Amino acid sequence: MQSGYHHVQSIFPAVRHGRKGRTGFPARQLPRGYNIRLNGFRITAQSQVPIQLELKPRILSTRPSLKSAQRRMACYVLPRDSIRIGTNDPRVLALADRLWERGEPRKHRLAPLDFAINVTEEPRGAPSESLFEKWTVGAQDVEFSVAGRMYGRIECDRGRLEGWVTSGLIQEHPGLVTRLMLETPAAVLLARRGYGVLHAGAVTAAGSAVVIRGAPGAGKSTLVAAAHQAGLEVLGDETVLVARDDTDELLAAVRDLTLLPDSPRLLGMETPLAPANSREDDKLRIDLFSSSSPSARTARRVATVLLGHRNGGPARLEPLDPTTFLEEFRTGAIPQEDWSGTPGGIAASWARRGAFRLSGPGYLSGAVALLAGLLGAGADRLAESRS
Repeated sequence: MQSGYHHVQSIFPAVRHGRKGRTGFPARQLPRGYNIRLNGFRITAQSQVPIQLELKPRILSTRPSLKSAQRRMACYVLPRDSIRIGTNDPRVLALADRLWERGEPRKHRLAPLDFAINVTEEPRGAPSESLFEKWTVGAQDVEFSVAGRMYGRIECDRGRLEGWVTSGLIQEHPGLVTRLMLETPAAVLLARRGYGVLHAGAVTAAGSAVVIRGAPGAGKSTLVAAAHQAGLEVLGDETVLVARDDTDELLAAVRDLTLLPDSPRLLGMETPLAPANSREDDKLRIDLFSSSSPSARTARRVATVLLGHRNGGPARLEPLDPTTFLEEFRTGAIPQEDWSGTPGGIAASWARRGAFRLSGPGYLSGAVALLAGLLGAGADRLAESRS
């Protein structure tokens, strides 16, 4: 059996985007003997990960809501879209408040995305300690569940999420509920509307962002984690959303940060990290939910950094001409970028300004200092443009 992992698909290309024949992928296309791992909303095949992906009908149906619960509604405004959430529990809206600003949809825009989320009582007996994620990918929708304590169905053609979550799971794991029930469905649906999806990380400061892109294993997540330790904000470590008609406008997809087992040692972390998934024994998750706020989810790109040779001497930045930038940009490509339909246009726009190669990103302190310098210069330019 081969070692390492290979990009297969994500839940993005498993649904149609107005293109004939894009109806997901059959199980026979997966490498023989491999299982499936879900990381945020990127799916990869890996030999040692026992998480399941089932391409078959529904996981679950419905559960009774909490008794005597009053229905609550709220609308959230994003830079280019809006989300309307209906729920029977104010805690769901409190979680959404950590992601987006409340407000009324702007006129002459698309109808708001529609989220209907019920909070239910816990099932009888002790809750399962395993928070195993189970996914079903269909031609027009995506379904997920967690240990009989959460279920959601993303209806892509209708721009809708319908699901339920148990009261205890919200209380015990609010970050998990937010990531699966709010962030991931929003990212899937937004990528069918005003945003494209890119395989990249991004760090921010004062509203400016540096996008970090490289092939799998190039060190994106470790570098983003080092920047986070140094006080920079994180937009994401694997995926970001880019506005189709303003490619410098960035939006967090799933604001997540996961590391390989040896990364905490490289970063000098002393506090143990939780597994990224209870059945996933390789990746570890840094909690970003505690710092979540609407302002942490948007930024303006001031530079794009393509990762060069990881240990090729001290960290250094090299400006790239458009042709070289476009060639090296393609080394970080994954399937969901083509599905969202805009990577080439985004790359061409970014190639004209703020295009760099970062060689020696494994020299973390120097690399983080270079990123901070780009952000500082970019913040100054943004301040001048607004004055």
